[in-house]
Amino acid sequence: MVRDPRRRRAVNRRFGRFRARSGGIVADSMSTLVIYNPISGAGRARALATSLERAAAKAGLEVTLMPTLADPPATWLREPLAAHHRLVVIGGDGAVRAAAAEAAHADVPLVHLPAGNENLFSREFEMTNDVDEVVRRLLHGVVQRVDLASAVADGGPKEIMVLMASVGFDADVVHDLASRRRGPVRHRSYLMPAIRSFLGLAPAALRVTVDDEAPFETGPAIMMVANSRRYACRLDPVARAQMDDGRLDLLVLPCRGRLGLLRWMFIILRRRQSEDRRARYRAGRRFRLDFEAPVRWQVDGDPPHHSKAIRRLEIEIESGALPVLVHPRTV
Repeated sequence: MVRDPRRRRAVNRRFGRFRARSGGIVADSMSTLVIYNPISGAGRARALATSLERAAAKAGLEVTLMPTLADPPATWLREPLAAHHRLVVIGGDGAVRAAAAEAAHADVPLVHLPAGNENLFSREFEMTNDVDEVVRRLLHGVVQRVDLASAVADGGPKEIMVLMASVGFDADVVHDLASRRRGPVRHRSYLMPAIRSFLGLAPAALRVTVDDEAPFETGPAIMMVANSRRYACRLDPVARAQMDDGRLDLLVLPCRGRLGLLRWMFIILRRRQSEDRRARYRAGRRFRLDFEAPVRWQVDGDPPHHSKAIRRLEIEIESGALPVLVHPRTV
């Protein structure tokens, strides 16, 4: 096992980070950085990190544990990640989003050990919180490159988007919950924010521009731009979205108020939204969304870092930017 950082870099220059294998690329058996959200799952992430460390040691794998920080990931993750060859993220989808840009920058394959509420990223790639399965993936996994997106609101700084972004009821719920959060979030934590957001629902009209096409306008609506088909409670409203197809998928649902929202919820529960003529569906690499009134938006289930109400949202895909370590049978 190569432990000295200078020797490790020399090995990387000579042999590269990955070795070829029929059907894909397999990560070599070198060091793994394990980051964990210390508050995720009421402390469950920390316990999983310790369990993974023990399981990895039994398999002869070198791992380093590090808690996540609230600061921008480039300030605390970039330097340690440069000295490792795989990254395990223990936490929810917010932890994955925090790490994704740095994993892409370092070209280090990522594994998600889920410890959040929905864990959509791990569901997409059949990842579990079984530490022995994570060790097997580290030893035998195949690297699959998937897309990342970046979002800019009102000309501000870029926000990384791994899964999806949306405007409407779910974004209002996310912001309400974040403003009142006092500890770990559980599924029941969403109940009162959902009630308040439902009672105060006021969708805005918008104009949509896809790539270089002519824009189209809608009346009041709720909308989602998806890189992944996965969504909370397994509703999956943008079921056509794929994380490795080099495009984003937009779903616009005309909705003037609470009755319209209830109708769309019923349609989505029956998985009939793609058949409804009132729904607007587009796919493309770039989206520009201009709203008639200020709106809240959410990204990957969390408020963006700059979470004020916005009038314009621009989202663009970067194909194959993120390496993910998947089970060989999923490729």
